[in-house]
Amino acid sequence: MELEKLKNNRISNEWKQTFNDNVDYLENLEKNLDEQHKSTNSRIDNLVLHSGGDSPNEVVDARINAEGTIYPTLYSRLLALDNLFNLNYTELKTRQDNQQGQLNQLNVSVGTLMGAYGETLDLYVAKTGSDQSGDGTEKNPFLTIQAAVNQIPLLTSSRVTIWIGDGVYLEDVVVRNLKAVSITIRNRQNVSDTSSELGVKVRSIAFISSLGYQQINGLQFVDQANISGVAYIGGDIKCAIYSEQSSYLAVWNCRFAENTFGKGNRCLFAIGASKIGTSNNFYQNQNCIAEARNLADINIDSNDRGSGNDYGVIADNGTARVKVAGSKVKANRIAEARNQGNVVTGKIIRQITNDDISDRDNITNVNGTIKREGDTVTIAIKYECNNYPSDASNTRNVILVPAGFQRDQSYPAYHPLALYRNETQPAGARAGLTQASRVVAYSGNGSSYVSGTWITNDPIPII
Repeated sequence: MELEKLKNNRISNEWKQTFNDNVDYLENLEKNLDEQHKSTNSRIDNLVLHSGGDSPNEVVDARINAEGTIYPTLYSRLLALDNLFNLNYTELKTRQDNQQGQLNQLNVSVGTLMGAYGETLDLYVAKTGSDQSGDGTEKNPFLTIQAAVNQIPLLTSSRVTIWIGDGVYLEDVVVRNLKAVSITIRNRQNVSDTSSELGVKVRSIAFISSLGYQQINGLQFVDQANISGVAYIGGDIKCAIYSEQSSYLAVWNCRFAENTFGKGNRCLFAIGASKIGTSNNFYQNQNCIAEARNLADINIDSNDRGSGNDYGVIADNGTARVKVAGSKVKANRIAEARNQGNVVTGKIIRQITNDDISDRDNITNVNGTIKREGDTVTIAIKYECNNYPSDASNTRNVILVPAGFQRDQSYPAYHPLALYRNETQPAGARAGLTQASRVVAYSGNGSSYVSGTWITNDPIPII
């Protein structure tokens, strides 16, 4: 306080002035305190929540939020704040729950991958699954095959199997840059009969630069017109199964029955260092069963089946192997080599009978075999003729060599063959192969034997 003290006992004008100054100061102080008291009471009175409007007790700034919005009452402002808090809390709680679910999925996936090191990693796919909340377990499968493939680590010593439940999966699945002991994509059911519809249907599967044993088992391939991605090479070449610069791919118990005849499609396509082998597959009305390109190698096993196909195998600067002998796969063109490709068919053996006789008036009792291995043909037949011409310069037409075994037309017009008889042969006895691929002979009457070898450039025969 700023009151002035009396300095002496004299009652004088000076003393009176000091006293009056002190009184004035106290009055002003009292007045200020009274005003502050009223202001404080006014603010406190406004804490009654429904105060507002023209209320003399209102503290207006209590009704204003941080954005400057003025509410009718303090109650309405607090209610709005409470509602906003509840809304934000609910939204944050939902986000937290979702993030926790995703974190749990990630933890399970990582745990599964790490725990499967050097052992077996099983991933499950089903039409009831989810790519968002699924973890690939049997109880919580993925919805798509690609999601399961994406769970495979880039480098693992695991044996990975993707088990697919019944349904149609219109996916162009790509397995890229993976290294595992084995990767198997298969039907959950064991499949043996591929001549009828299968439960799991897929559009296409491709392996790109992936190492280790690979297998596709028990799948049916559909929607071939809409193949896209790496399995669509360009032009009209679309591949149900595609392997590029990868290891060995086994294709077992699969079905290819959507009509692609004349459309450029391939059931199997391998390029680069890739190798494909088959077993117990079914091919119906396919444009081309398999193509091996640029050093790739494809082997079509003899227990595959099918009919109504155009091309069997195409070797385009690659190697195509087809076991023609005993094969149940039928095609218009069994094999075709392009750009110095190599077609390996194994031994193709055909019986030669009376149905192959060229001169039915003079030749009888024809029996023997003709064999093709690669482009080399070997024949060994027995026949009977009892009406040889007297002029040794003439011969009899014994048989017409069947298509697929006929001689290369670039060879000389006449190709000599060996002739054997038990009886003494007359002078000039001989046998040979004409440019038109007829086996001709001149010998003594009775039974004779003809054998020999030549080169063919015929397409692989359908036996």
